[in-house]
Amino acid sequence: MSIAMRFLGEHAEEATDYWISAYYVNSEEYQARKFTPGYIEAHRKETVALLRHALMDEASVPSNAKNMGEDRYDMQTDFRDGLKNHMSFYQAMNEFLIIHYMKRTFTCEEKDFFEELLKLRKYESLSIEKFIDGYMLNQVVK
Repeated sequence: MSIAMRFLGEHAEEATDYWISAYYVNSEEYQARKFTPGYIEAHRKETVALLRHALMDEASVPSNAKNMGEDRYDMQTDFRDGLKNHMSFYQAMNEFLIIHYMKRTFTCEEKDFFEELLKLRKYESLSIEKFIDGYMLNQVVK
């Protein structure tokens, strides 16, 4: 595992909290469920666990993303909102790494840093495709 991915894994809770506070709280999904007892903490724990799992086993990204799409459909989350939340997670992970790189609380060679940001983008593209597949799995095509 690269130094950037190891840093992200070691700070998975902090990175997830960053995503929740910067992006997820503005979503329709969050607004619809924010008063449901235990929802946000359960969602946070699941997100942290999935992040750590993906960092340890990148082959898990497609199936996890597909499952997330299916879950969002089952939860009746609007497709656009669900996809936006999914994409914002990757944006937040990139921002989290950049913030720490700029603050010098995370250091690595610049070349390695940029390669890791590109790797996150690769994961994002693959996971978006699978998220859509999962969401659309039970859709009736007209």
